[in-house]
Amino acid sequence: MTRFLKWLGLGLAGVAGLVILAVGLVYGATEIMLRTPHAKAPVTIAASRDPGAVARGARIAKVYGCNDCHGGALEGRLFFDEMPLARVAGPNLSLKIGHQSDADLARAIRMGVASDGRALWIMPSEAFANLTDAETADLLAYLRSKPPTGHPQIDKQIGPVGRLGAVLGKFRSAPAQIAANGKTGLPDLGPQFAQGRSLARACVECHGADLKGSAGVKSPDLTIAGAYDEADFERLLRTGIAAGNRRLGLMSETAPGRFNAWSHEEIGALHAYLKARAAAAT
Repeated sequence: MTRFLKWLGLGLAGVAGLVILAVGLVYGATEIMLRTPHAKAPVTIAASRDPGAVARGARIAKVYGCNDCHGGALEGRLFFDEMPLARVAGPNLSLKIGHQSDADLARAIRMGVASDGRALWIMPSEAFANLTDAETADLLAYLRSKPPTGHPQIDKQIGPVGRLGAVLGKFRSAPAQIAANGKTGLPDLGPQFAQGRSLARACVECHGADLKGSAGVKSPDLTIAGAYDEADFERLLRTGIAAGNRRLGLMSETAPGRFNAWSHEEIGALHAYLKARAAAAT
């Protein structure tokens, strides 16, 4: 019995050692992923000085969810607190913006690369990558319009489950996600659907670069929109209430705060595009 317990103890010690080694390897690998600098591509975009730029930029910020993570005054906010996955606060951009150039901001927004070259994580640059230069310039004008306020937010904390997910490729940095999307894009269904296709870029963050859905946030392929009539579709975007008076999790939470910025005509154009996309898929 004594010998058995001795060997059992040695076996458990060996297992514990392997676990500790595995944890160390995962931690080390993710630290490299989080800290390794990326090449900073040249950027020439500057904040627009057009009189209507700030208002247009504010609309982009609302539709694309900038305020969801960074707050209405860009003061930052804790928006995800689910350990052992992660604890993440949107940085206080009102304090950071004054120390960054327009090129730094544009690179972070559209490429997911910070001013020091680090890859950004949790930042949905795969959606912002589709903004035009003019739209980006308007967004920069809006960001520059906000005065400094509040205090610095906490640095993101990645828990063991989050780190393991990163190592296994379940979670990607913003540049990696953009690279993974490759040439995937929204289908061009003709000039009559051009406005709706442009508006659908705001759906990419949750529904994927090709709008076929995302397992990560459990979002569906937007061919489902083809089953909606225009009135039900507009009600969903404005109130978060789906057909049949259903609530749809993340969509119901985010839609009213974002898509009320769109007019009736714009929502109709998006609906027409999504219906045409659904028809083309059959």
